[in-house]
Amino acid sequence: MLKKISIIILVVSLVVFGFLYPKDELFVVKEVVSPVEIVLDNNEVFVLDGVETFDSNFSERNKLLAKKFNITENEAFIIGTLGKYWAQNILSGRNVKVAGNDLIYYKYNYRFKFLNSPYCIKDGEISNKYLFDKLLKSVRKTDYVLVSDGKAYPVGKYSGSFILMRKSHYNKMFPQNKKECILPHTLNLDLGNIKIILSDFTSKLKPDRNCSTDICKEILYNINNAQKSIDIAIYGYSSTPAIENAVKNAQKRGVKIRLVYDTDSRNENIYPNTFEFAALILENTNDGVSKDVNMTMHNKFYIFDEKVVITGSANLSHTDMSGYNSNSIIVIKSPEAAKIYKAEFEQMFEGKFHRDKISGSKSNPPNMEIYFSPQDKALSNGVLPRIKNAKKSIYIPAFFITENSFTQALINAKKRGVDVKVIIDALSASSKYSKHRELRNFGVPVKTENYAGKMHSKSIIIDDEYVIIGSMNFSKSGENKNDENLIIYKNAQAAKFYKTFFLYLWQKIPDKWLKYDPKPESLDSIGSCADGVDNDYDSFTDIEDDACKDYGKTGLGGAKT
Repeated sequence: MLKKISIIILVVSLVVFGFLYPKDELFVVKEVVSPVEIVLDNNEVFVLDGVETFDSNFSERNKLLAKKFNITENEAFIIGTLGKYWAQNILSGRNVKVAGNDLIYYKYNYRFKFLNSPYCIKDGEISNKYLFDKLLKSVRKTDYVLVSDGKAYPVGKYSGSFILMRKSHYNKMFPQNKKECILPHTLNLDLGNIKIILSDFTSKLKPDRNCSTDICKEILYNINNAQKSIDIAIYGYSSTPAIENAVKNAQKRGVKIRLVYDTDSRNENIYPNTFEFAALILENTNDGVSKDVNMTMHNKFYIFDEKVVITGSANLSHTDMSGYNSNSIIVIKSPEAAKIYKAEFEQMFEGKFHRDKISGSKSNPPNMEIYFSPQDKALSNGVLPRIKNAKKSIYIPAFFITENSFTQALINAKKRGVDVKVIIDALSASSKYSKHRELRNFGVPVKTENYAGKMHSKSIIIDDEYVIIGSMNFSKSGENKNDENLIIYKNAQAAKFYKTFFLYLWQKIPDKWLKYDPKPESLDSIGSCADGVDNDYDSFTDIEDDACKDYGKTGLGGAKT
């Protein structure tokens, strides 16, 4: 009898589940107007009925709500804006299913999440009074400004397009003494057949999906101008509409596009729109066919018409394409380079990933060496010899450093008098595997970045002579397991160009972070508490995160190492 009941319940559940989540109800969130008003990719506006929230503008409605809850209009506006940022972080670019009057993202109910946030008003009352009071306390202790085009305006004194942020963070991001941190003349170096493009995460307050950076524009330009073929190998994808439209248009004009991307052991990808992007491209595959399912296809490269290659650290994600994260790419106009990259792509497209790949003979372009992981041992055969032979300087903007021989080579270089400087990402610095503490202990100056976005570059500048750019973190996995690529380019002009940018970043990050590590989402990480992004992946965003509350700050902040 119990078995029959269980079967009935299971059948009913499947029927209900199929009814609530039909495949044709899958949408991508195009815009978040407010936590209760969401624009889907079919341009329909989904409204969460039965609940409301504060507005992110000075409306008559906000005026009435402010009076009702005994707060000022400015406070109502700030809470409304923070609520919008909160909802953007949860929903923007995500796949959602419409289930009656609810939105389901991944396997979570958005309504339930909103009801338990400090931003929800239900039946005329604050839904979560405890969190609302904590939020209000923080808002009242914080001096907020509205930032537009690098200028700050008092709350209530500006009505154009803006980003809300703490005044203390604004002052750090846009220092009054401009001589202290002079931005290089350009972040785009064009040497004819070689181009290097960088992004400055210290001046980007929030990610967007506008494809407005030089990195995104370069990729977009080459997609739009491809005539015959485009091969794409990417870690994952989060929606950037201009890229999607360019891919669709390229296929319409007859360009053959192929895609390789990463999946994990659960057949999932870290980015929310990867499978939708793959669905746009008929010829696609992923490393789920590999026997090494715990390894990662971590490349980020493109081959256009078998004559242009773009590669580097930038994922095809809106956080990288908008310049919110710091990245570097290199554009190589070379049939020789394209041939080398195509041979690598073909191995993966045919199902050979990770340790199944073999190293082929290469006819490298002038002054350039190309390495692929894991078969070429890029660190051992390419990077370490350059570090060991360095005479003057080694500058490293890096997301992650965990590899022992790489760490020891930097320590040895420091001991023989080489000027070694490292900038590491705040999130990776929180890992117990990070070697930045060991580097510091042996006298190598390492600054942990203190901005909202990630230090995502995987680069090295050596002796005003070499620039190393690629997808590979300086880790054991990057060397021995993951699919990666790395370029060593010998060119003094390129090295000096990247060195200038590195020293600009070094100046902007306070010396305090030579000794301490700021939490990636905290009052010490500029912009991270009002960017609508869960910077430390702990499921708490902005004011929800304890490290973003004024009263949670103690001492110097961060963790001493």
